Order: sequence, then structure tokens, then C-alpha cells
Amino acid sequence: MRANDYSAAWLQNARRRGVPADVVAEVARRHAIAPDSFDVLEGLEKIEDPQGKSYFLLPRSIGGDEARTATLMTYVLNAGTDYGKEGRRCADFPETPYSAAEIARIIDRQNANRWSYSRDVGFVHRNGGRLVTTPNGILMGAGGNWIQRQFSRRGGTTWGDIFMVNAGKLADPAVPLRRIIRAGHAWHLDLNRVLHHEERHCRQWAAKGYGGMLRDYSWELLRELVFGETNRLETDAGLSDGGYR
Repeated sequence: MRANDYSAAWLQNARRRGVPADVVAEVARRHAIAPDSFDVLEGLEKIEDPQGKSYFLLPRSIGGDEARTATLMTYVLNAGTDYGKEGRRCADFPETPYSAAEIARIIDRQNANRWSYSRDVGFVHRNGGRLVTTPNGILMGAGGNWIQRQFSRRGGTTWGDIFMVNAGKLADPAVPLRRIIRAGHAWHLDLNRVLHHEERHCRQWAAKGYGGMLRDYSWELLRELVFGETNRLETDAGLSDGGYR
């Protein structure tokens, strides 16, 4: 699809999701969104979930800056997520409306976690994994060699702005990513809620920094194992959304 087509799709998505026209105008004005802003998505494989939201499979050759822009523009294109919408009342948090302010927050988080684009996008791809952009404004990945798989525990692990699904050894990691997206579920959990949970972990990385997040999460794991205490970082990200209860 061409950039102009994605620009039109953005406006259609906004109308379909009930985003007010003045909000769309503010997004365009404040963030200088024009048809060529979507150039970064041209040529990428688009994968749709059951609600019609678009995800994009990144080529292994992509650079960190381009991956970061593609991630942001995927959020812009989708004009929001389905998190907290009617029929999803079990979500841990209220819906966050699509807005210029929310886009600015995502940009600030990306800047704080810029190392996960400049360094880790290449690391995942060099070690055999694959990554997709998501409507939640983060990256989701799967697969990789033995080294890469050490960075994904339990159902998956978030590092900066990258959520790596723990899917084991895979011949083609793009296959389970397509399957998860098209089903709209990961481990029988609503994918949109899982991604909301992981995006809140991305915020924690941005707020605490690399060393701070490693320190604090290690301490929370120790509290869990030794004292049986609830992991406060997981609670902050949403226990139900993350499949912890």
C-alpha cells in the first residue's frame, strides 16, 4: 500500500473509531502528520487482527530510527486501540482516548527507551528473531537463537519498547506472530490487553532507566519467591491484563 493510501486509511480508522474531527486535526497539526509521514510503512507486510487493526512485520535490514518511526506511525494509523472498549470491561484500566497528547507521551517514552531501537532491534534480527509494530505503539517479537531466547521468560518479557513473546525455538518466527495477531489472542489472553500490559512495562523502563528497571524487577521477583508478596511492577502493569489472575 502507498503512503497516500495509508493516509486515507488513517482518516477512515479515525472515523470508524469515533475520533472527533478536531482531535484528528490537532494530531495532524501538533505532530506534522501528512501523507508522506506514512512512507515508512510502504512495502512492509501488513497483518490485521480480528478488529481490523494493522500490525507491520519489520524486515531484518531495518535500522533503529526507521523501526521507531514505523512503531509510532502504526499507532497513529490505527487511531487508537480497542483496550477498554465495550465488551472488554474486565480490563484493569480505563480506556485512554486517542489524542495528540497520547502520541506525545508515546514519543517521550520512545525517546527514553531509544536504546531498545538503536541497539536491540538489530540484536533481535541478528540473532534470528522477528519484530512487528503494534497498534499500542510498541514492538512485539518472537523467535531467535539460544542467545536471543534467554531474554524471554514466562509468557514473554519486555525490554525497553520491545515485548518478546516466549514461543521457544522456531523455524520461522514470523509464523507465530501472524497467528497471534490474526487470532487476537496470546496464550488464550486478549492480545490487546496483553499489549496494554506490556506497554505499561515499557513506561516503567522509560521511568526507571535500564539499570533501575533491572534492579527493581529483580527485587520484586525476590519478594515473590521468598516472601510470597505480589509483584508491584506487575500490579502496576495490570494483573488481569497480563494473565496473572
